[in-house]
Amino acid sequence: MSVETVPRDEPLVPADWPATGERRYAELQRQLAETHGVDATSHVTETDSGGIHYLAAGPTDGEPLLLLHGLSTAGATWLPMVGSLTDTYRVLMPDRPGRGLSAVTEYPAAVRPFMTAYLADMLDNLAIERPHVVGNSLGGLQAFLLALDHDRADRLCLVGAPGGVSREFPLPFRLLTVGGINRVLFWLSSRDSSPESAREDIEQVGVSDGSALSELFCELSYVAQELPGRRKSLLSFSNAVGSFGRMHPMYDLTDELTGLDRLTAFIWGSEDYFFDPAVGRPVAEAMPDAEFHLLDAHGHMPWLEPGEEVERLVRRFLDGK
Repeated sequence: MSVETVPRDEPLVPADWPATGERRYAELQRQLAETHGVDATSHVTETDSGGIHYLAAGPTDGEPLLLLHGLSTAGATWLPMVGSLTDTYRVLMPDRPGRGLSAVTEYPAAVRPFMTAYLADMLDNLAIERPHVVGNSLGGLQAFLLALDHDRADRLCLVGAPGGVSREFPLPFRLLTVGGINRVLFWLSSRDSSPESAREDIEQVGVSDGSALSELFCELSYVAQELPGRRKSLLSFSNAVGSFGRMHPMYDLTDELTGLDRLTAFIWGSEDYFFDPAVGRPVAEAMPDAEFHLLDAHGHMPWLEPGEEVERLVRRFLDGK
């Protein structure tokens, strides 16, 4: 795996990656950061799950803020909103194992501890005890688990419906847990892979209004899917988290969340692909100190929609205002 050959804990440039695909991805990632006015550096740190790539932006002595991406995305997905945070916060955007530039991995049956072990290792390596955590989708589930299983999270901000609030997923995602069928679905998606199909996927699942999606962002999303081993890793995750449409119990943490004493904010689009806001409101109401914000006509990745409402809400919550 080429991630094993790059320097650890030092800023990387695209040319540091030995494989053509990784260099292309790293260059597009750099361009996207530049387009959004974000001075981000690229790093790899060693964990028990392999080399974990992450982007870092903001003052080195700033309050630490961890941004966790969704199922089939990567840390760079956050770049369009990071510029609103880097004046004060030290923003860290890791790629989950098997995504972006992190090491390719096979997901184990013991998937719940695996989902946060690499994050705990990364925080240890960076001497960070309890960062604020912002999570989207599967990253929202990881944010909950980082707090519940490790006590390694301060404020929690869930942008878009997070995992952990329901096991009742849309049919296409339940089919991804069915062995054989999921292989066919992954094969079909690979045959129709292009920047245009990446845009279509984001518009279908991620946003209500795709007019703010740049060609550069869609190209980066496409290249991410084409990196060697990434589809296989995602397939192993799908097999680990379900069987014949039944999702892993960790996707329903509602009983555990009632005792999670963390300042928490849910930022939820009215048009979220995965869960209606009616799924999230009772969870927020049952938590000790949670607030719920509904964004009209926004989807599952609302910071990619036109406007700056998400950035405003996230910043106000993190600042305690």
